[in-house]
Amino acid sequence: MRSHLLHALALVACLFPTSMAWAWGCTGHEVVALIALQNLKPDVATQVESILATQQHGYSGRFCSDLSLDPIAYFATWADDYRGTHPETGAWHYWDIPLKLDSATADQFCDQGCVTKALQDQVAILKDTSQDPATRADALKFVIHFVGDLHQPLHIEDNNDRGGNCVPSGFLKTKTKETSVKTGAYTPNLHGLWDTEIVENIGNAHPRTKEAVEGFANKIATSEKSVIQQAANEQIDFVAWAMESHAIARHDPYAKLPTKIAVAQKVAPVTQCSDNSTSEKLAKKHETIQKSYVDAVSGDVQSQLAKAGGRLAAVLNSTLGGSQ
Repeated sequence: MRSHLLHALALVACLFPTSMAWAWGCTGHEVVALIALQNLKPDVATQVESILATQQHGYSGRFCSDLSLDPIAYFATWADDYRGTHPETGAWHYWDIPLKLDSATADQFCDQGCVTKALQDQVAILKDTSQDPATRADALKFVIHFVGDLHQPLHIEDNNDRGGNCVPSGFLKTKTKETSVKTGAYTPNLHGLWDTEIVENIGNAHPRTKEAVEGFANKIATSEKSVIQQAANEQIDFVAWAMESHAIARHDPYAKLPTKIAVAQKVAPVTQCSDNSTSEKLAKKHETIQKSYVDAVSGDVQSQLAKAGGRLAAVLNSTLGGSQ
C-alpha cells in the first residue's frame, strides 16, 4: 500500500503543477467523514445515505482501498480520484496563502480557484433541489472531501515550495529519494507526510483496516468530544476555518522541523519543485521526521481532524436540514 501511495503521489506531482491535494490521505478523510456521520441530524443522515446509495462503488480510477466503511467514508476520497480525469478541479483542493502572512481575505490568492470558493459553490449546488440528482451527488462528495482539505494546514499555505511538496523529508526509518529529475519530486516530502504517514502513525492505522480506521475515528470522537460538539454547532465560515489551518501551518509543520526552514519573505511560488532547484536545495537539509516531531504535532493533527468532522456535520446539517 505504501509503495503504491508513493508512486501515485509522484504521478500526481507530475500531472498537477500546483499544491497536491491528498489532504489527510485515505485514512484522514475517512476519519473526518465517520466523525461527521456521528453528528448528523437523523433526517440529514438519511438524505446523505440516500444520495450516496446511487453512486457507483469500485469506480474506475479509485486509489484508496475499499475497507467496507460507511458510504460517507468510502466517497470521502472521491474528489481526489475525480481530479485525475478533471485537472481543472485541482485548485479546488487548497488555498495557497503565503506562509509569511498572518491572514488573507476571501478573494486573495484564489484567481484560479481555491478550496473556500469551491466549498461555497458546491454547497449552493447541494442545497438546490432543482439541480440534476447526479450533479447534487457530485456536490455532496466534493463537500465531504473539501471540508477535510480545509483543515489540513499544508493545504492552506505556501512557502514557495508547493505547500511543502518540495521539502524532501525522511520519516522514521524511511529515507527520502528523488522520484523525478524533471519535476524535482521527492518522496517522502513534508506535505505527503502530513497527509498520510503522520496521521497513520498517530492513529495506529498502518496497515489500513476497517477496524483501525473506525477505531481511530472513535478514539478522536471520545478524546475530542467537546471540540467536535462545538464545531458541529458553529456557524458556517469557510474563510475563518481556513485561517485557523493557516495559523497552524505557521506554528507546526515548518517551525518544529529538526532543521529549521525559514519563512520566505518574498512571495515567489513555483509551479514544480525543479523550479529554481527548490527541492534540490531543500534536500541538502537532510530533514528526517522522528517520533518527537510526531508527538509535538499530534495534538493539532487530532484537533484538526475532530474540527473537520464536526464542521462537516454542521455544513451538511445546515445545507440539507435547514437552519441550525
